[in-house]
Amino acid sequence: MHLDALLIVAIGLGLLHFGFPLVYFYYLKKLWLNKLWDVRSDPEYKPRVSIIVPTYNEAKLVRQKLDDIASQDYPKNLAEIIIVDSASTDGTLEVVKEWIADHRDIRAKLIQENVRRGKSFAINNALRLATGDIMYEGANCSSE
Repeated sequence: MHLDALLIVAIGLGLLHFGFPLVYFYYLKKLWLNKLWDVRSDPEYKPRVSIIVPTYNEAKLVRQKLDDIASQDYPKNLAEIIIVDSASTDGTLEVVKEWIADHRDIRAKLIQENVRRGKSFAINNALRLATGDIMYEGANCSSE
């Protein structure tokens, strides 16, 4: 008899613990999830995009990386490239300055760090100047 009472209590608690939340879930699903939310998309909308390129000793590859970014099919007036050089010693800074001078049609900003503090610091530094609605951190140029 004692075992039957425990079984009934266990079944009751199981129904209470699982049954009512499931009933409530299906009630809300029926009430809200079948509703049209009247959300419209605007196919003409294009957000402003900030592309952040952190660099450190990438003189051999940075020009190609920037050329790849510049060749994207996106309105030039809605994109900006922010290059953060973390105290490179191989001429990366000069290559980037030359690339910016050759591509005046592209909004490009250069941040020069005197001391290398790492990729996270460089990205956070660039985010302070970014004006885009969407931020994208371009992968490092090197394969390291």
